[in-house]
Amino acid sequence: MKKALVVYPADQFPLLEKIHSFALTHDIKLIDVTEDEFLERPGQFTDQADHVIALVTDQTAAQFIDIAKTLNFSLGFVPLIAGGPLATWFKLPKQQDDAIRLAFEDDPEAIDILRCNNDVVIGSVTVGATPFVNQRSSTWLQREKNPWRYALYWLALLWRSVRNLFAIEVLPATLSTDKKKIQTAFTGLVALENDVHSAAARLLDTTISVQDNRVSVVAIAPKSITQYLSFLFQSLVRKDTQRKLPSCIGYIKTRQLHIKMAKPVRVVLDGRAYKTDDILLEMYPRAVRINMSDSYHDFHEAIDDNKDTMRIDNLPQSEERISRISSHLPLFTHALEDDFRELFIQIRDSAQAHPHYLALMVLSSVVATLGLFLNSIAVVIGAMVLAPLMAPIVAVAMGLLRSERSLTITSLKTVAIGVGLGLFTSAVLAMIVPVREITPEIAARLQPTLLDLGVAIACGIAGAYAYARASVMRSLPGVAIAVALVPPLCVAGIGVGWGSWPMISGAGLLLLTNLFGIAGAAALTFLVLGYAPVQRARKGLIVTFSSVAVIAIPLAFAFATIYQNYKIERYIANQPLLVEGRIIELTNVEVSTRRNTIYISADSVSTQPLDETSMLELKQQLENRWDRPVVLELGFRYRL
Repeated sequence: MKKALVVYPADQFPLLEKIHSFALTHDIKLIDVTEDEFLERPGQFTDQADHVIALVTDQTAAQFIDIAKTLNFSLGFVPLIAGGPLATWFKLPKQQDDAIRLAFEDDPEAIDILRCNNDVVIGSVTVGATPFVNQRSSTWLQREKNPWRYALYWLALLWRSVRNLFAIEVLPATLSTDKKKIQTAFTGLVALENDVHSAAARLLDTTISVQDNRVSVVAIAPKSITQYLSFLFQSLVRKDTQRKLPSCIGYIKTRQLHIKMAKPVRVVLDGRAYKTDDILLEMYPRAVRINMSDSYHDFHEAIDDNKDTMRIDNLPQSEERISRISSHLPLFTHALEDDFRELFIQIRDSAQAHPHYLALMVLSSVVATLGLFLNSIAVVIGAMVLAPLMAPIVAVAMGLLRSERSLTITSLKTVAIGVGLGLFTSAVLAMIVPVREITPEIAARLQPTLLDLGVAIACGIAGAYAYARASVMRSLPGVAIAVALVPPLCVAGIGVGWGSWPMISGAGLLLLTNLFGIAGAAALTFLVLGYAPVQRARKGLIVTFSSVAVIAIPLAFAFATIYQNYKIERYIANQPLLVEGRIIELTNVEVSTRRNTIYISADSVSTQPLDETSMLELKQQLENRWDRPVVLELGFRYRL
């Protein structure tokens, strides 16, 4: 440059002197004017020079760009804040001398300019609430200094987002481009210009260029609080190489975007906040000539992109969805009627006691009962595959969740019919088969505990999820649920056939545990998947979980007893027992408790058996140890 206009704030004389020294050294004629005078009468001064050197802050740079577009002069910037957002966005030199040299170069290139409601945007525009901390704060500016600063930045982001979790406002809006118009709703929106390294830009699976004649817009549109939390977590762990948009993010790249809101909302343009209900984003290609560094032009290669990008599948677009989330963001994502119409029709049909259901119930009970008598795991598994109880139990869960009285009653009747058939079939077989032995497979179903409730809950979750997702094999829930239902049902039926109350009560408790556990877990899974709002599901959930809580009481006592027996077995097997001066080693220890008496069965290993006196002394030691009566059964194994 041979001649330039220098615009400076009134308090920047030291920097102005440095600029004059540079101009004197390079034989450049300068015309000085204060910032206030220039902004008041820009045309009067730009007639004297075609290039303007502006000493600017992040806030004032946009004003010079706006005037430069109108009066067609070139610009060189000397940032007053070293390392600030403006210097970062424009990749200006960190050293002041280098920044002055760049500002005077006679090689300005035209760059794209974004306007928001006719105001120049340098960094970004945010609309509504965005889960990103203020990127002009000291926390953001210092985040790259060390790992602790970076961690502090993300903690601040997370804290601010979670703090306002239940106050998130969903904003219905109409988004219009030159070619497309959509009705949608979002919680926040970010229009990116030069701020291409922001948290919003990192959510995208594509590189943003500010020289492509298009504005890039990121819309944040969670359909529930849980989806919003998932989005926050993904933002924290997201890698730059990740090639998939988060589930609640929409991306639009277009030359012009008109956003019409239902009411005035908060808009922040490069740190300046105001409210409006009408936002127009317009991109002006190659509008202003500015001296930029080589690194800026290398990173933002000029591209004439004439294609819009509309990745809006994640944005809510149906009237029903927008209406549901506009009043308040629900805890779980609600499935729309179109999402579960087919599933609901199928569930209503499966709640009926069809002839094939009755036939499969009888056959599975026959196979399971014979497998229990034979102590054959393979045969019992075959019965699990045949069992049709999964469908009506899922129908019970859906009926309770959606407070569908007719569906709940019908499916409960179908479950009752299936259970009745299973009990009758296994009882008849128990009376016919001359075997009266409690096999290990039968004994395994006689003492249910909280662990069995855990199995039932896991099966219920797996069954409901697989039933709701067509992509998952339909056989999976049938197998998972039958594992927990058919064997105890048939053991209870065998108890009926034998007239054994302990078998009926033990297996019956396990059967009820699995029925309530599976139904409750399936209902909760359907709730999380959004098949009913929490308010509608409240009554059914209360009934279900109250029943599970009542069932859990005897299970807890049984678990405590089993755990106590386990501790006694470990003590006897691992603790040396001294009787009449010699150590007694016991193996194959089995412990059971009936009322207040401990029954211990074990083998003593030695070169000679214990006499009666030794066994009585051992019995006395064990009674003193647990302060309870002990019934001791000892076998003997020779060690030679």
